[in-house]
Amino acid sequence: MITLAEAREAYRGYAPTYDLLFGPLLQRARRRAIRAANDRPGQRVLEIGVGTGLSLPYYRPDVRLVGIDVSAEMLAKAEARARRCGLAERCQFQLMSAEAMAFADDSFDLVVALFVASTVQDLGRFGAEIGRVCRPQGRIMLVNHFSTPAGLSARLDRQLSRFAGSLGFEPYFPLDRFLAETGLRVTASAPAGLFGRLRLIEAGKG
Repeated sequence: MITLAEAREAYRGYAPTYDLLFGPLLQRARRRAIRAANDRPGQRVLEIGVGTGLSLPYYRPDVRLVGIDVSAEMLAKAEARARRCGLAERCQFQLMSAEAMAFADDSFDLVVALFVASTVQDLGRFGAEIGRVCRPQGRIMLVNHFSTPAGLSARLDRQLSRFAGSLGFEPYFPLDRFLAETGLRVTASAPAGLFGRLRLIEAGKG
């Protein structure tokens, strides 16, 4: 897995062109996840890895959102987007790792993590922290790429893993490993695009 320093360096580099590189490619999955999850009034929402805020236009106007990221450069762009979307008064942005969050237990109705799971260093801590800050009846919504168990795609992902630090994410990322190590209790799972590589996962506390 990549280190926190590697992730910060990678996303500092991505920040100027992230919207161009990853906006259109992943936006359908972002839209689907946010609209499915943010379907209730007045929710307090945590978005982990908010990045440049590409998901912000899809939230309800009554949301109370906290967005965290390990990249200060990405967060600056998210704050600017929140102002453009008219959400600035309802959003807070903090520089923070998903594996050591400075929030009280049971703080959020909804925890969203889009394309984040394959960037963390310790999936066990990631799963534990998500479960800790989510309220007992709250929901956890994740989207990520997951590697196929075999075949050409799996072999390519394994080869690309040697560049994980530079890429800022782990290319070889099997779903069964993610589920086993995070301990999250999955309640729904469905394809979310990118030729079946992305999955939308809804979960509760483990």
